[in-house]
Amino acid sequence: MIIIPFNQCLKKNNFDFFSYNLTTSTMDEAKFKVDSINKNLIVLANQQSQGRGRRGNKWISPSGNIYCSIALSLNLSSNDLFKFGMLASVSVKHSLEHIGLVDVFFKWPNDIYCNEKKISGIIQETYINNIEKQFLIIGVGINFLSSPINSNYQTTHISEYVKNISREKFFEIFINYFLYYFNNFFLYNDENFIIEYKKIQMFLNTDIKVKIDEKKIINGKFIGINDDGSLMLIKDNKKLSIYSGQIQV
Repeated sequence: MIIIPFNQCLKKNNFDFFSYNLTTSTMDEAKFKVDSINKNLIVLANQQSQGRGRRGNKWISPSGNIYCSIALSLNLSSNDLFKFGMLASVSVKHSLEHIGLVDVFFKWPNDIYCNEKKISGIIQETYINNIEKQFLIIGVGINFLSSPINSNYQTTHISEYVKNISREKFFEIFINYFLYYFNNFFLYNDENFIIEYKKIQMFLNTDIKVKIDEKKIINGKFIGINDDGSLMLIKDNKKLSIYSGQIQV
């Protein structure tokens, strides 16, 4: 894929862009911006003081990594909205492969792993702005310069593998891929990213545990991903679709 300069890419796709050295959360900043600007936009921060992941979990956000939120003005069904998490995940994967990283896999529902270590995470929120217009806001965190220590899983970052690329250049690559898939989805109904997301799943066709909440864990065989992003599990010869949870092995 040919990467075009960042500003040119934004102008071509009619996206506004806001960059901060420090903000509380790019998700909150994106909501604030669409209230006043009311159009597609991207927010990037070098550091977050109150970054968050799924289910309100804290996203540790030291300086030097990529913390961004992409706000999209969409009027789609909830099933279609789930597709954008897959689209963002595939965009991260191809961006990493573009600079030479290999062994990149998805861990349902929202994590990207490299060499069996977490390198990126994605969240989605819908937001109705102050003139009743619906936006989907996709938060993307990518470990570039460092990665947090976590007792539950191993982590990694881009600079561990690639030394000759800047944070700004990698972000440019990622936005190029994201907007490529975004436009193809709307212009040509191209959903090839869904096929890729389904195929490159960690733990596919193995027995797993899915933690639904603090009190409920479901055991079964992970057999695939539905088009709406839910996880398909076989338990007691019955097929279950799980929409929210965390895989444990």
